[in-house]
Amino acid sequence: MPFVNTALVPLVTNSGFTMWLYRTTDSRADALAPGYFEPAAARLATGDIIVMLASDSMSFLPVRVGDVVAAGLVLDSSQAPFRVQIRGAQVFSVSQTATAVAMTVILGPLAAGILSNGIVQASATLAGPVAQVAFSISDAGGAVVRGPTLATVTGGSATAALPAPAPGTGYRLRVVSTSDGAVADTSPAFSVTLPFGLLLQAGGALLIEDGNRLLV
Repeated sequence: MPFVNTALVPLVTNSGFTMWLYRTTDSRADALAPGYFEPAAARLATGDIIVMLASDSMSFLPVRVGDVVAAGLVLDSSQAPFRVQIRGAQVFSVSQTATAVAMTVILGPLAAGILSNGIVQASATLAGPVAQVAFSISDAGGAVVRGPTLATVTGGSATAALPAPAPGTGYRLRVVSTSDGAVADTSPAFSVTLPFGLLLQAGGALLIEDGNRLLV
């Protein structure tokens, strides 16, 4: 049925705001149809609230402009309430097994008096699953000047022979596992000297091995 103007009565009026009560045998959907409240447009103001008791529900309807009424809020309904059931089950597990493996490498001592035309005998003692190492010699600036020379680990030790570098100081021998760069050791700085030469005496002069005179 159409809108009944006498069924719309004010409940509260204050500062330009009015809360209305409207009783009707129409359904809520019929009352929300466009133009339903048009006969009351002159009485309604933007922001008013209509408490509507329809045949199927009780609602709060806000007035927007003129006779335009928003869907508002349903306080009660003769229909079965809408119900949502959500069930969820989640199983999440993580298992991790770790075993610590110790690996170490220690350089053996270097021979004293390394000559530039000689050999640097390198050795290292190892523990853990290290199969191969690399020996190298670096200069005082950290640049590699000999090697790397690979050596197989046998019985917990490895050895290698590297040609001695040019005469100088600040050289260091380094050994590192080829499978794990963190397993390494570096020697203290050492020096390389010129080889010794044989001096001969002829008359009043000293001669070196090739016959040239050392002193005049």
